Amino acid sequence: MDLNINPFSLGNPMTLKDAAIVATVVAFVTWVLSFFANAQWIIITANPAAWCFEALKSYFVYWAGSFVTLAGLEQLVKQKE
Repeated sequence: MDLNINPFSLGNPMTLKDAAIVATVVAFVTWVLSFFANAQWIIITANPAAWCFEALKSYFVYWAGSFVTLAGLEQLVKQKE
């Protein structure tokens, strides 16, 4: 896999595909560090379906935030070209 992960280099800008891949990795790490660090076993066992919904919702939010940020950097580089 050949990722162009330097969005500030005009010779090597990050594409939307690269932004999606990096956002997936960043969202996963952020999700594990923040969501699972605050998970409580009592809440998980009390309502597992609701907990799974919250887990998926929080992952999507982390991914979307990372992707929009990285895609915005990609567009900024394209405007400067």
